[in-house]
Amino acid sequence: MELTVSRFAQIADTTVRTLRHYRQLGILVPTEKNDKGQNVYTTTEFKIFHNIRLLQSLGLSLKEIKDRFEEPGYSFEKMVDVQEKVLIRKRDNIEASLEMIERIKSVKDSERKEELDAEILMLLMNSMLFEDVQRDIFKEYYPKEVVDHIFPTDKAKQKELDRLSLQLLTIINQAIIHGYAPDSDHVQEQLDELMRNSYLKEWMTEDEEANEELHERMQPYTSLLPEHIVRFLTEAFEVLLNK
Repeated sequence: MELTVSRFAQIADTTVRTLRHYRQLGILVPTEKNDKGQNVYTTTEFKIFHNIRLLQSLGLSLKEIKDRFEEPGYSFEKMVDVQEKVLIRKRDNIEASLEMIERIKSVKDSERKEELDAEILMLLMNSMLFEDVQRDIFKEYYPKEVVDHIFPTDKAKQKELDRLSLQLLTIINQAIIHGYAPDSDHVQEQLDELMRNSYLKEWMTEDEEANEELHERMQPYTSLLPEHIVRFLTEAFEVLLNK
């Protein structure tokens, strides 16, 4: 098979412009010429063209395809295996993002709020984003049953935690806006009511050294919170827990 670029485009159901673009990128370059000195496409180029289309359907960009073609020991089978792992990771990320959106919408509906404060929404989503990492850290300091309370996998319990987190962030945010101090009766009464029937009072272990180490390990994640909120939370809970 020896086809001119226009004829090849017709048979391959593509355009001359696309083929010229592939040639400029160096991923599909005809190596033979006909009697008139024209570049012609052969069975070899036809196979390469369909490899390109297949890899594009798997989510690879033309640059990624070019890079793979230039790798020593390239094989289509190997590339498919690699791309499978990439797509699985992307799928997992998409599923995790959709789950986070579902949780945000669920807690918003349960609180009957027409619109969540943008900063509170961001903080709540950040806490969800790093739950798995934080759960692994807590496992090193707390029994499994405590960790399961703090980071529940059960959907109903998870929804309750999300609602609790939203209320806590709202209390702190509103207190700061209205100028209430962390040790004020107003703040302490709200926190006490919120925590009275929750597991949060049991977070702290009596092992001060372990607490300090846990605090250090968690700093990269607490730093995602604005400094003034972290400071307010810390002071407010110190007062509450010492009552």
